[in-house]
Amino acid sequence: MTPADLQKAIQQSNISPLLLIFGADGFLVERAVRQVKEAILTPGTEDFNFYQASGKELNVDDLLSVAQTLPVFAERRLVLIKDIQAVPAALLDQLQLYLKDPNPQTCLLLSGEKIDSRRKFFQEFKKKGDVVEFKPLSEKQLPSFVRERLAAEQFEMTGDALMLFCSRVSTNLQEVQAELIKLQTFMGEKRLIDVAEVQALTSGSRSENIFEVSNAVAMGDTAAALTLVKKLLEEGEAPLKMLSLLVRHFRQLWQLRELEVQRVSQQEMARRVRVPPFVVGRMLSQARRYSRVDFRRAFELFLETDLAIKSSGAEPEARLEGLLLSLTRRNA
Repeated sequence: MTPADLQKAIQQSNISPLLLIFGADGFLVERAVRQVKEAILTPGTEDFNFYQASGKELNVDDLLSVAQTLPVFAERRLVLIKDIQAVPAALLDQLQLYLKDPNPQTCLLLSGEKIDSRRKFFQEFKKKGDVVEFKPLSEKQLPSFVRERLAAEQFEMTGDALMLFCSRVSTNLQEVQAELIKLQTFMGEKRLIDVAEVQALTSGSRSENIFEVSNAVAMGDTAAALTLVKKLLEEGEAPLKMLSLLVRHFRQLWQLRELEVQRVSQQEMARRVRVPPFVVGRMLSQARRYSRVDFRRAFELFLETDLAIKSSGAEPEARLEGLLLSLTRRNA
């Protein structure tokens, strides 16, 4: 079952008696669990028809007793086990008996970060019930998610503001939601969020530090580039994510440089490269420091570094520092 299928089942009140929701992004999992809970429980009867336990503290006897009991003043009851990955194997074996004949008036909902698909319990669950995995959003999916969350609260964001916002946040949806709440609180009665609000309220650490790293590389300033990258790594940015951000930034620089040679307007450059118009000038000033040969060499280095990090087992931080040394020496 896909996340879209789950949404359809929720809207049609056709939720399976056995439902497993899991994924690495806790925000998406928790949102889906909340939607299922709201769809199943009749308002005012939650105290009678809702049972919740965590994987670490699960009492299977209590859970089975509740799951097999008829709902009170309602059509269905909900039994929720959170952090399913923490349930010991022996307890899963006990719980597996319930899968053979689940109570149709109870929804047994399991949620967690991950599952071990090799376990017989989860294999049986997939045969008898619905399993939904929420994968982390990609950067391409992020704008649609932001629009959806804003629309749910009757807010909108201009195109330029949306591009800037997405460049300033990661794909961690807890972070995205926190930044959106901050913006919405600031806006008050105003419903259209523009560039000025995003600039004023959204942390620019990610995109602006990547821009500064690129600038240091273009200037041949090895010390500055290494210092900035070290700071980002200390703040928890993963080396491969850092590399992907650098690759994306240099790809945009190359695209802008080629468009400038073709005498394309800066407004059109922004549209084609998908960057806010007001950053095109700054990015062009960087791009002009590179020739086509420089860009090709940079992408050869990016590929070498990516392969080395993924295949050699070497320290990724050291590989990233080696990349910066190679890039800055070329431009010194």
